[in-house]
Amino acid sequence: MQPEIFAAGAVLWRPGTEGPELALIHRPKYGDWTFPKGKLKRGEHLLAAAQREVFEETGIRPVLGRPLAPSFYDKEGRLKRVDYWCATPASDDTVDEAVDPREVDDLEWVPLDLVSDRLTYERDQPVLEDFSRLAARETVPLIFVRHAVAMSKADWFDQDELRPLNQRGRERAQQLEVLLAAYPAGSAYSASSARCMETLLPYCAAEGVPVSGLPEFTLGTDKPARAEARLDEILASGAPAVICGHGETIDDAIAYASDRLGTSVPVSALDKGSFVVFHTADGALVATEHHD
Repeated sequence: MQPEIFAAGAVLWRPGTEGPELALIHRPKYGDWTFPKGKLKRGEHLLAAAQREVFEETGIRPVLGRPLAPSFYDKEGRLKRVDYWCATPASDDTVDEAVDPREVDDLEWVPLDLVSDRLTYERDQPVLEDFSRLAARETVPLIFVRHAVAMSKADWFDQDELRPLNQRGRERAQQLEVLLAAYPAGSAYSASSARCMETLLPYCAAEGVPVSGLPEFTLGTDKPARAEARLDEILASGAPAVICGHGETIDDAIAYASDRLGTSVPVSALDKGSFVVFHTADGALVATEHHD
């Protein structure tokens, strides 16, 4: 049975005096205590929905970490799927006016060892168990992006490296601004071709992140050793990073990073404008996600 209703949310946590504290919300309509979540709007991406719903139900802007086990349950005869992420507050500021008291009338930060008894629904328990598996272990994202759709080669009469995104590609770059901003901001690297740089520009401009154009990630430069050395530097830094490249080069980068992290990740070739996130901790890969 395929889900008919899709929702997204997060296990929002912060360090406490005796370990992690998790945010639980109380919904007066249902009289329950649960994690912040909500249904996707028409055409909305899961990552955008998770950010929006957590903010609307807590007044806190979340920074997403690793994905958690999804929850499935019956909703009035229809199968509902809720995708969750670990998340931390972007800042200490809470925007109280963002929360409709008719939807959520209370929020409590509950110590991790007390959360299980406070949750109303059994369906939330596997999500909590998945969080507890790596509780309070902040992960670092390494994001691989394939450039968005560019102008056709048949319509371009200059150097291929200068071939820009088309209208559809520019629209996708605007979407990526929101989706990539769900994760911690870090360094941005791109192949030096225009279509790769343009794919990251909206995100980099919005987040104040400079983008470095690197020939070693550029199609046709044929310098795999230099690309591997650069990836080694990025992995060794232990800092968040976004890398945008061509289909061939980004697939090679994903395979190489997977090997360096000590695992083999079965990631299919990326479509244009799609991306893969490697969530790492202490030099090891702990989770992956693929987004179109």
